[in-house]
Amino acid sequence: KNSSSILIRFFILLHYYLLTSIVIMQDFRRKLGKPIMELTGTFILVFTIQLAVSSAGKMAPISVGLALMAAIYAGGPISGAHYNPAVSLAVFLRGKTTLHEMLIYWAFQIAGGFLGACLGGIVSGDHATVSVVKGYFLGQALLAEVIWTFVLCFVVLGVATNSATEGNSFFGAAIGLTVTAGAFAVGGISGGAFNPAVALGLSFAAHLSNISYSGFVTCANLFGGALAAAIFFIVAPPEEFTYDRIV
Repeated sequence: KNSSSILIRFFILLHYYLLTSIVIMQDFRRKLGKPIMELTGTFILVFTIQLAVSSAGKMAPISVGLALMAAIYAGGPISGAHYNPAVSLAVFLRGKTTLHEMLIYWAFQIAGGFLGACLGGIVSGDHATVSVVKGYFLGQALLAEVIWTFVLCFVVLGVATNSATEGNSFFGAAIGLTVTAGAFAVGGISGGAFNPAVALGLSFAAHLSNISYSGFVTCANLFGGALAAAIFFIVAPPEEFTYDRIV
C-alpha cells in the first residue's frame, strides 16, 4: 500500500509539473516566439554574409540571397520574417505591426546580427565589416544604401503585405532576389548592407570597427524603409491601409 501510495503521489506531481511546464512554455512562446524567430532569421542572414564575404568572393550575393530566401520561407508564417529593422519600420508605417512589436523586433534583430557576425567570424577566421569601397565617396555610398533599402522594403510591402498578393508562394524568392540584385549592383560601392542589423552586427563583432560608417548606414537604411512606406502609401489602394493598432 505504501509503495502504491508513493507511486500515485509521484504521478500526480509529475502530471502537475508537466501541465505547469506546458502553460509556461505556451506563455513564453506567445510573448517571445516571434522575436526569437527574428533573432534566428537575422542570425542566419549575417552568419552567411560573414562567411560568404571571405569564401565566396564575387559570388557572395548569390549565397546571401539564397540564405535569406530560405529563412524567409521558414519564418514568414511565424514572425513575418523581417530580419531587418528597416523592413520592420516600413511594415510599422504600413500599419501592419505596432510600435511596441517593432522595437522588440529591432532589439532581437540586432542581437541576431551580432551573434551571426561573431560565430561567422569564428568559423571563417576573419571579421568583415561594411565600408565605403575605395574610389567612392561617403555620399555616393549612403545614397546607394538609401535607394536599395527603399527597393527592398518596397518589394517586401508589395509581396508580403498587399491583400492582392495574399497567400502567394513567391514572396521569399522576390525578397531574396532583391537583396542579391542590390548586392551585385552596389556592394562594390557601399558594402551592400541594406539592413542596420547587418551593418551594426558586423561592426560590433569586429570590436566596433567602422562603427561611424555603420551608424550612417543605419540611418540611411531606416530612411529608405520610411521612404518605401511613403511611396507605397501613394500607389496602393486606400483600403490597403488600416491603422487600428499603433502602439
